[in-house]
Amino acid sequence: MKSKKTLYDQLFELSKTIKTLTSIEYILEWDQETFMPSAAVHFRADQKGLMAGHTHKLKTSTKFSHLLNQLIDLESGQVSDPSLSSAQCAALREWRRDHLRAIKIPASFVKLFTSTCAVAGNQWIEAKKTSNFSLFAPSLTKIIQLSRKKADLIGYQDHPYDALLDLFEPGMTCARLTPLFDRLKVALTALVKGIKTKDPIDTQCLKGEFNSDLQMQFGRKILKAMGFTPEDSRLDLSVHPFCTPIHPLDTRMTTRTHHDDIMSNILSVVHEGGHGLYNKGLNIEQFGSPLGEQSSLGIDESQSRWWETRIARTKAFWTHFLPLLQHDFPQLQKVQLDQFYPAINQVRPSFIRVEADEVTYSLHVIIRFEIEKALIEGSLKIKDLPAVWNQKMHDYLGITPSKDSEGCLQDIHWAFGHVGYFPTYVLGNLYAAQFFHAFEKAHPDWQSRVSKGELGFIRQWLHSNIHQYGRQYTPEELVMRISGKPLQETDYVNYLNSKYKEIYHL
Repeated sequence: MKSKKTLYDQLFELSKTIKTLTSIEYILEWDQETFMPSAAVHFRADQKGLMAGHTHKLKTSTKFSHLLNQLIDLESGQVSDPSLSSAQCAALREWRRDHLRAIKIPASFVKLFTSTCAVAGNQWIEAKKTSNFSLFAPSLTKIIQLSRKKADLIGYQDHPYDALLDLFEPGMTCARLTPLFDRLKVALTALVKGIKTKDPIDTQCLKGEFNSDLQMQFGRKILKAMGFTPEDSRLDLSVHPFCTPIHPLDTRMTTRTHHDDIMSNILSVVHEGGHGLYNKGLNIEQFGSPLGEQSSLGIDESQSRWWETRIARTKAFWTHFLPLLQHDFPQLQKVQLDQFYPAINQVRPSFIRVEADEVTYSLHVIIRFEIEKALIEGSLKIKDLPAVWNQKMHDYLGITPSKDSEGCLQDIHWAFGHVGYFPTYVLGNLYAAQFFHAFEKAHPDWQSRVSKGELGFIRQWLHSNIHQYGRQYTPEELVMRISGKPLQETDYVNYLNSKYKEIYHL
């Protein structure tokens, strides 16, 4: 005799259906950025709009609301079933949070927003190719208007941007971010100024011609060492590197190659691999539940920045991987580790965020945060965006883009409608610094192990402390649980000062 499904089981089953439909949307997005013929863009917009609208209807359905309300009071948040575990209670907390937000947004709006972004994606690609912001401006105007509407629908207390921030980083607000970013901006610009007084690092050892196919092969070798297999993941090419977390057994990552810059691809692969390991490390039995999802976009970004900066930019990592790289690319055979390490950690203000050095990277993101906030509040007009972008680049980084493709058109996020997303990149750096401080205490010998090519113990520590919990803990709870301190910039600033003062002999 079959046991009767509990209310929790029924809710979980419905949520799993929703998550499965969302995963299909992700595949449509991944395909659009990789293999889809460009002429199919408008039909793809219809497909994605239809899927998003249907998924939203299920999220806001009477059935979902009824099941949820029997388990947790939708007004007070009080869990009504005392037999549930603390993890299940946390899942209900997150389901309630998502549901209360979803019911504020009509399905028609979701469909319109999704289809608008699907078209905008291809317009961004064309605009970037030709470095012509005016080609993307009409779509961006619609996306900002719709984002303002979304903020109004969701509701906020102090600033409309808070509603958008909260979509990606629960509980985060402009009031909290602005002073945090202002302090970080002062510390970073001071370090940049100090570095500028020193002779630039010689990067001649990184110069050469590097075959794209061989670069992709080497990227897959690194992903294998990180813990991926061809059976549970893919690595492909796209205009902008990204990772699509479809399912723990299906992670799609992309990168891009430059014939004269091998490190761009390598660091992109490791970065997306960090995202991918979070997806791969989620509890597969909880797929469809908040316990099977990333805690937040900031925590997710902490994983990619952890692997890219705290591992792949270290001397220990390249003690093992440089000989392998030299085997695949003989033109690098004479390069010594003592040349290679400072070269890949050169600090030099540059235009492209995803290729920025560690010290200037967060300044790129702070620029985007300030611009997004101004666009949403209406103090910045779309037509003025390129000029404001260029001015901020000049003020914070001391360089001015000569064309839109290396300025305001370089990121695809706005075309995706991800307004409020960019701050999570800086938050990822801050979270990663606090997590790494705890990791070093647990594994004081980590550098010697990495220098032997061992990476599995790092993945296991991240899985044990972060991945396995999904959304059981809020970002603030997670950072307190691991580091014993609330979110702050001190650990990150101390790490950068220590590392780069040694490299540049400051």
